[in-house]
Amino acid sequence: MPFCTHCGLEYQQPANFCNRCGRALPVAAVRAAVEERAVAAATPLELPYYLSLNRIFFMTALTFGFYLFYWFYLTWKQYRDHTGNEAYPFWHALALLVPLYNLFRAYAHACAYRELMRDADLPGSINAPLTVVLTLIAWILTFAAFIDSFSPLALTRDGAVSIVLVDTIAIAAVIVLLVHLQSNLNGYWHSRPKGRVSSAPVGFGEIIFGIVGAVAWLRALANISG
Repeated sequence: MPFCTHCGLEYQQPANFCNRCGRALPVAAVRAAVEERAVAAATPLELPYYLSLNRIFFMTALTFGFYLFYWFYLTWKQYRDHTGNEAYPFWHALALLVPLYNLFRAYAHACAYRELMRDADLPGSINAPLTVVLTLIAWILTFAAFIDSFSPLALTRDGAVSIVLVDTIAIAAVIVLLVHLQSNLNGYWHSRPKGRVSSAPVGFGEIIFGIVGAVAWLRALANISG
């Protein structure tokens, strides 16, 4: 910060007079501070929050449905950073593993963004009960396929095919869920008057889930062919 040329007191811009000696501060410094604030106010904020629906579809399929966890983490983090409200993205995403509580977290997630859209007077189609239903369907099917993978039926070709079929339906439910929510979120981010929306960068977690999903697909295909 600059200093008063008369008494040396450090002051915060913009200011016209020194708080210690009362003398006028340099006009050039005051003008520069005002101009700097005006430029900052006119510069749109960078909002790297956009996720294309094609990316949602591809990543959910590639990750064998595990993208659901990364999506919940990422969008909770975006919500926290955008609103300043208290949120714990990692724990909220991890809560999807907990039966029943995961439904509460999915409901709360949908409601949080629905309230943002309402406050911004934006039309939206976020349906919290539908979010809960799709989350429940995906969780039940995934759990059923996981249990069946340890049964003797999983060692047969027909059993392996049926397990992959159940997993595929679960993945489809996750895709429908995320597309439903993300289409609304994209509309909200694009509506921000002081924001410049850009695509969310590919995160480390997204890469990890991609690797895990690819391994899961290879294992499923090996069981079918073997």
